[in-house]
Amino acid sequence: MASLKTIITLLVLCVPLIQAAATADWRSRSIYQVVTDRFARTDNSVTAPCDTGAGLYCGGSFQGIINRLDYIQNLGFSAIWISPVTYQIPEITADLSAYHGYWQQDMYRVNPFFGTVADLLSLSNALHSRNMYLMFDVVANHLAYAGNGNTVPDWTRFNPFNDPKYFHPFKLLSSDPYNATCAQVCWLGDLTVSLPDLKSEDPIVASMLNTWITELVSNYSVDGLRIDSIFNMNPNFFPGFNQAAGVFCLGEGSTNLASSLCPLSTELDGLINYPMYYSITNAFKSTSANISTLVDGMNSVQSQCRDVTAMGLFSENHDLPRFASNNGDIALARNVLAFDLLGDGIPVIYYGAEQHLSGAYNPANREALWLTGYSMTSTSLPSLVQSLNRLRAHAVNMSTPGCDYLTSISVPIYTGTNTLALLKGFDGNQVVTVLTNLGSNPGSSPDEQITLGGAKTNFTAQEALTEVLSCTSVVTDGSGNLQVTLNDGGPKVYYPSAGLAGSNLCGYS
Repeated sequence: MASLKTIITLLVLCVPLIQAAATADWRSRSIYQVVTDRFARTDNSVTAPCDTGAGLYCGGSFQGIINRLDYIQNLGFSAIWISPVTYQIPEITADLSAYHGYWQQDMYRVNPFFGTVADLLSLSNALHSRNMYLMFDVVANHLAYAGNGNTVPDWTRFNPFNDPKYFHPFKLLSSDPYNATCAQVCWLGDLTVSLPDLKSEDPIVASMLNTWITELVSNYSVDGLRIDSIFNMNPNFFPGFNQAAGVFCLGEGSTNLASSLCPLSTELDGLINYPMYYSITNAFKSTSANISTLVDGMNSVQSQCRDVTAMGLFSENHDLPRFASNNGDIALARNVLAFDLLGDGIPVIYYGAEQHLSGAYNPANREALWLTGYSMTSTSLPSLVQSLNRLRAHAVNMSTPGCDYLTSISVPIYTGTNTLALLKGFDGNQVVTVLTNLGSNPGSSPDEQITLGGAKTNFTAQEALTEVLSCTSVVTDGSGNLQVTLNDGGPKVYYPSAGLAGSNLCGYS
């Protein structure tokens, strides 16, 4: 795989990358991740209480999501990823309840707390009527039971895996966490809620899982899957599962190392880009961080993974502290969202990031969004997300054969201690994103005012550009150079004004 330093050649030659249709379809999408129980209620309430720390069901539902699709679509998203829909353990335990969806007992029943089969079908139909995609979060690694110290489940409560022969013997992963074999055969969870580990290497178990996923996708017209806990399963299982699903599959495994994640990029259509999460967080959570570490992270993933443009790019999710819990500076949050939405890969924005929610570790990071009132003006973030989603969609539409914006790779054209400029795209359809971790009060840093050389940006002399977040018009100098001032803490995003027609940005209809 070529490094970022050699990608300029591809930008000039516009070399096309050929991929499967399903992957190509998802590349063009921007995903909004929803925790179903915490996004919207059937009754449309914006005042119903939800004690996040208590970890109980708060009333979010499939119908609630339908009711608020205008909000999601207005932000510019073209796909949603929802919590696992299967039936969960009913008990309330010391480990809280199963509102999140990862403690399933019956893989063929819908979680009644979220709604009915008819409600889920209505959600699928409502999305497709808007030309939006539906991604299911699925768990193929385990089932769950509230053991409270009992290491032998009531196997009859499980469907379809109702016999111990389908599972690895009891041993908690927490008892041997650094054992590579244990990672694949030991049980997740604890003695309060144990997660019996399925023998995915067993042909019978694999066949049953493949049958289940084929039916689930077909029954609800699902467009894509996020697969939970891929490091805890036999990697040879995934190609067959991916094929049985018949849709784009995005695998999730938490690691800061591309060398650990990228080998699985040959087994699935795509992966959640966890190594980049750590690079993003380290680069922006402090004004004293060195932003060049972000470029190091980009190079690492690009050089080791099969196709970085098919990976989910994110900076928050339901398992991690929200970015704002690290630092409340909204300028830093703006830069993070700009990288998420305009970087290489499929943007995945966790619900509430646009409202600057600040919950730290689970369960605090699973707030009830309805308490924000779904405001588009509460902070500057909703309008930023909307503008960046529109720009990305426009750049996709402006792509020409052999010059696909989505498969182009971002190239660093300026790297300082606190500021980074990236070029993505081709002549006439290039996006230049200037990011900084200087924060809301940049002071007198040398990176507050920078010059981007025309030879690197592909901008021409005296070319009219639009900074799309402020809708400010600028013109390059006689050499095509662009002067950028970041006295507001950024980010800045530039696009050729001549190409903005039809973008629905800055007055260009």
